[in-house]
Amino acid sequence: QGEIVRFVGLQNYFDIVKRGEFINSVKVSFRYTLMYLPLAVLLPLALALVAARRKPFSKIYQTCFALPMAVSMSAACLIFQQFYHRRNGFLNYFLNQIGLMANRTDINWLQDKTWALPSLAVIALWSSIGFNFMLMLAAVRNVPEELLESASLEGAGYWRKVFHIILPSISPTLFFIICTRAIAALTMNQPAMILTKGEPLGSTSTMVYYVYTSGFRSTNYTLGSTASICTFFITFLFLLLNFLYEKKGVHYD
Repeated sequence: QGEIVRFVGLQNYFDIVKRGEFINSVKVSFRYTLMYLPLAVLLPLALALVAARRKPFSKIYQTCFALPMAVSMSAACLIFQQFYHRRNGFLNYFLNQIGLMANRTDINWLQDKTWALPSLAVIALWSSIGFNFMLMLAAVRNVPEELLESASLEGAGYWRKVFHIILPSISPTLFFIICTRAIAALTMNQPAMILTKGEPLGSTSTMVYYVYTSGFRSTNYTLGSTASICTFFITFLFLLLNFLYEKKGVHYD
């Protein structure tokens, strides 16, 4: 019989930073965040600016923009699995029809080291765009018309009004979306678990997926719990950096 419980201090954390698999998962999570986060903010913002003015049939395309909210992530993964299919998928067929990537129209998107992570980012982007669009649209429509009319009378063009009136006015909503999407990106797990299993060669193994494989699949609960705490602190520090920006870039008046 060995010693059942022994306090080791910070040794588990010193050990985990020496593990190449964990360091790789941190890098993968940050690469994924850099791919996903800018588009998760800018694309719904662009759609909200397009839909801001109420026009005939505007409710139809607003519903289309928000439709991904009705689809669960699991269902979206299965839909995109067929979309990305190497032989029968629409994406390779479309690229072949328009003549792009003429010699590479049989890409195995979910098992190619270059394309697997961007492919997962596209799935997450599509799934989250509806919720983010609704928030952006409500914020843009709540910008006071008096400010926009005054700017027009002063000769301000559309883009000047966007950058100097609309964006400062909706900055609290932008900040909220940036924070929530950053958390979602750094803790991404579902698409990797369903579609790629962290492959190929660990290129889609994120921090949370590493927690799952080490703690639950391999039953190394010491390693899994240490990795989960490290994931929490990395995400927390990333959010702290965002809150440092809040004091300068977010206007609540």
